[in-house]
Amino acid sequence: MDEGIGGWVDSAQAWIEGQGESGDTSRQIILDPCLRVVLGDLTGLSVLDVGCGEGRYCRVMAGRGAAVTGVDPVPAFVERARTLHPSGTYVEAFGESLPFEDDSFDVVLSYLSLVDIPDFRAGLREMARVMKPRGRLVIATISNVSSTSDGWIKDEAGSRLHKPVDRYMEDFAMELEWSGLKILNYHRPLSAILSALFESGLVMDGFHEPLPPESSEWYANEFRVPTFQVMTFRVG
Repeated sequence: MDEGIGGWVDSAQAWIEGQGESGDTSRQIILDPCLRVVLGDLTGLSVLDVGCGEGRYCRVMAGRGAAVTGVDPVPAFVERARTLHPSGTYVEAFGESLPFEDDSFDVVLSYLSLVDIPDFRAGLREMARVMKPRGRLVIATISNVSSTSDGWIKDEAGSRLHKPVDRYMEDFAMELEWSGLKILNYHRPLSAILSALFESGLVMDGFHEPLPPESSEWYANEFRVPTFQVMTFRVG
């Protein structure tokens, strides 16, 4: 597995093919609607997407009037983002060492990328550093409860019984495989993530556990154990 990028170099093409223009279902029906409300009016704002992948959400934000910059350590993702969105700015770099000046962006977004960053404390310090003093940091991530294991425990008939929670207070990586991808994701307790943000001088001003529409077939299971958290921060 490629060192420092958790399998994403080898999995890049499978990810690109799987995301398409609209993203996977969880993004379409859970995270994108929540982020649209949380981010609000982006007209004229400078926005940094840390871990932008192939640039899908950068394109979404640009369509809402933002001046977008995406950063990702995977060369294939940066190349694809530049191809699909030539007017955007896309930079190959790691989240733990962002190549931008202090106080550079009105909004810094981490859209399901915190679970991919090995040194999450360094990554969060960098996100805080490049925020403008009156800026915002928005983090959409896997719920700390859901991230301790891969999926549901099922009975013999395949019915979902519960999600296991174990090793919650540890910081550890899990190897995940699906749809041609083989990557590492990291679990961290919520207290560790919040402590790193508070130590960077940020305060939380929003916390969401978004759900799909009640009409969705996903709703019942997401209501039982939400998969995602969306957190917003500002300078204290």
